[in-house]
Amino acid sequence: MELKEQDRANGQLGIFVLVVFAAGYLLSSQLRGVTAALAAMLTAEFSLSSAQLGLLAGSYFVSFAIMQLPMGALLDRFGVRLVLVVSLSVAALSCFLFANSSSFNGLFGARLLSGIGVSACLIAPLTAARLWTAAAQQQRLNSWMLMAGALGLVLGTLPSESLATSFGWPSLFVALGLLFAAVALLVAVKAPKHNPQGTAGIRSFFLGYKNIMSTSYTWKIGALGFFNYAILVAVQTLWIGPWLTQLRGEDARGASLELLFINIIMLVTFLLMGYLSPKFNTSAQDAERLLRRWTPASITILIVITIMGDKADWYMFALYCVAAWPLSVTHPLVGQRSKPAEAGRAIAFFNLLLFVGVFIWQWGFGLLVSAMSPTFGVTQSYQIALGSLAAFSVVGYWVFLSAVPRPRLIDLDASVSKGDKNRNIIAPASED
Repeated sequence: MELKEQDRANGQLGIFVLVVFAAGYLLSSQLRGVTAALAAMLTAEFSLSSAQLGLLAGSYFVSFAIMQLPMGALLDRFGVRLVLVVSLSVAALSCFLFANSSSFNGLFGARLLSGIGVSACLIAPLTAARLWTAAAQQQRLNSWMLMAGALGLVLGTLPSESLATSFGWPSLFVALGLLFAAVALLVAVKAPKHNPQGTAGIRSFFLGYKNIMSTSYTWKIGALGFFNYAILVAVQTLWIGPWLTQLRGEDARGASLELLFINIIMLVTFLLMGYLSPKFNTSAQDAERLLRRWTPASITILIVITIMGDKADWYMFALYCVAAWPLSVTHPLVGQRSKPAEAGRAIAFFNLLLFVGVFIWQWGFGLLVSAMSPTFGVTQSYQIALGSLAAFSVVGYWVFLSAVPRPRLIDLDASVSKGDKNRNIIAPASED
């Protein structure tokens, strides 16, 4: 009887992750990617340089990254529901502040706050999925959560640009703020009760992260997050737009339409892979094999785009994004390689590496373009900047391949329920 009740609760949680939690992640992705579609509009109104535009977009990621360690500990200590309600409420406030900004500093401050507000939108449902679902289902839920994120990026392109053109960009952010508030209310009222497994106190906070960071497997998978995955996000959520307008000569509407095409393709990719992944990606070993075999494809395409320069159209970037899909298995992989009581912190630390990387690559790309354009021209400056990202992607993949010995299975029966024993719970081998 107890197992039936547990299965029913698990099913309810899975549905909730796919619907309400996914709605929060959709909005966070739209907020993340909207700067690419509105780049020309914001640049014209506030006279932004490429470096300022990169800083504005990247500020979201740096505050997001700063919040990952405390957010992971809070999830393990207080549970998903409470943490996500507070987080979404802060995101709503950030949108209202952005809408009322009249200077670059105001935009920058509101954007920093938005990164704090959405910092739990992905790791909260992934933490819940790690505790409640089998390994194969975690990959499916992850793919479908990322599908919701891709839909958010779709909405952050032409639809957002069209609304901003018709009603003004401040009205767009007011609407986003109201939607964040609505999702926060729904989570507060309807979310299943999450029984936290972590412990309180500053000592346990640091001890938990010390355990996570003391294994080199953390840094092995983290290299892919900091370099390859972060570079993908940095390019997709900002620099494709300026590439299309400044190198390809597209106007703001044309670039937004092509960004829409890219993100629709990604949406379909995540939908398809969410359906197929339990057939070929049922364990941590499967996920690692997928990353080893297919990561070079995305790096190769990025190098080809660099060489093509102003001849590289939107469909080349779409191909790059699709080829980089295997990077999306990293979040549930991190959860599978961690103990249940540390899942939130493990995923959060990976997210920290990921989004610190996004900030560095997004801002650094803009700095490099601004510094080199007077000497080399716009096209060559973009090529040099993108070529640098491709080189760093090679570094990330090399670290992933050459790091620690293969992890071993460990017995976690003492920390998981009877129903969890067949869920492929894996952790890294301990190190001397």
